[in-house]
Amino acid sequence: MHVRVFGPAYLDRVLHVDGPLREGPPIDRSAEGTLQADGTADLSLLTETGGVRVKPLPKGWPGPFGRVELRAPGLALSGLTERKGLSWHDDLGGMGAGFAAALRGELSVVLGDPNNATTRAVLSLLSANGIVVHPTFRAGLASDWTLLVTSGPYGDKLPVGFRGVLLDAPDWVQEEGPVDLLWVAGLTNRLAASTLLGPATVRVFAPTMRNMLDDDPPIALILEGVHVLSCNREEWLACPDRDEAAQRLNLLVVTDGPRGATIQLRQPSGKRLEFTVPAFPRARPPRDTNRAGEAFASTLVRGLWDVSRRLCTWDEPRVRVAAERAAVAAALVLDLERFGFPTDDEIDEAQRVGAVS
Repeated sequence: MHVRVFGPAYLDRVLHVDGPLREGPPIDRSAEGTLQADGTADLSLLTETGGVRVKPLPKGWPGPFGRVELRAPGLALSGLTERKGLSWHDDLGGMGAGFAAALRGELSVVLGDPNNATTRAVLSLLSANGIVVHPTFRAGLASDWTLLVTSGPYGDKLPVGFRGVLLDAPDWVQEEGPVDLLWVAGLTNRLAASTLLGPATVRVFAPTMRNMLDDDPPIALILEGVHVLSCNREEWLACPDRDEAAQRLNLLVVTDGPRGATIQLRQPSGKRLEFTVPAFPRARPPRDTNRAGEAFASTLVRGLWDVSRRLCTWDEPRVRVAAERAAVAAALVLDLERFGFPTDDEIDEAQRVGAVS
């Protein structure tokens, strides 16, 4: 299967903290950040309604320090929660990199100046993970990066993006011929709309919260020719035209953490069917919830490709089988604190046992 992914690859600075980021359900969404250095030795993530202070930070923490103003409409934080920083590491991040690795595909990515230190770090991490990359460089600019705050077994994942390169990037020139699978993830709606026109047998769109709130153009208007859309529940509920968007798709995948995933399927008869796939059992809390959605969606679509290259022949039994295997992959990736995805053999073994034990 020839796979081409268009999406971001970042340097992730991952910060593990010792408890949940808020009362109530875990956070699983992204935000844009603006750093305001204030001379303090701690780190505060602040919205209009509340925030999280990490104090003390883990040993050797290279920064950032100070206040990070979060732009995340609808993100509910109440009061100021204080958490201790347990550990940190730098890793490969970005939905483009994740899906390219999980699907064993090639990645088209926009990066900053090739001499920028962050750019060099991202390219090195992509190479180390065996990802074939087609970069578009933007001279004179630093590459985008992410501060990813995670509470591990408590289930929070809050990627805070420091962006500039990708948000106003020019359209890619797609010079190659058709691919089997075209996957677009984490781009602006304008970039996604043009990229999704590329020649492919299967087109998949994996939007973020930013896409759902972007009306230039609205989500429903960029789905012409898109077969699959995959996102999490919070993102889907934020989509103002989600009913119209769902009707345009052959397959809609909405993940919901430990509650599993909801699948909406257009059957060969044309009728739409909705069902839920439960989360695969685990014998212990997760180490890290990062990349679970990418593991689920990529394993599901790969499984459907293996049984049928014709999109309109996806029937309920085949989708259920592929989705159950996808749930296994998502459960396994929760044990990985570094960038990576479970192998087919690991998925087979966990499915044979019946749980991640």
